[in-house]
Amino acid sequence: MTYEVIVEGYVLQVEVTWLEEALPTEYRNGSREVAFNVLSGTMYDADGIPMDVFQMELSVLAESDEFVPMIEKALWYEIDARKRRYGSLAA
Repeated sequence: MTYEVIVEGYVLQVEVTWLEEALPTEYRNGSREVAFNVLSGTMYDADGIPMDVFQMELSVLAESDEFVPMIEKALWYEIDARKRRYGSLAA
């Protein structure tokens, strides 16, 4: 499933390739894991003019220790929002 997330001034189209969500129970903690590919991105200059993000820069963002946690957090926010709107079948 593809999501649009905004991270540090980038508007990214992100495809979720793997998703695991184990809810907490009485005997174990819950966990959430997601794997993704960044398909495309747009950034805006100081005048608000959109510019496409080059593929090389997208690769750097998708593997950066700085950006990956932010992308994952934004993805979970979007995944949870879609579940609230459309039910559990939306994820």
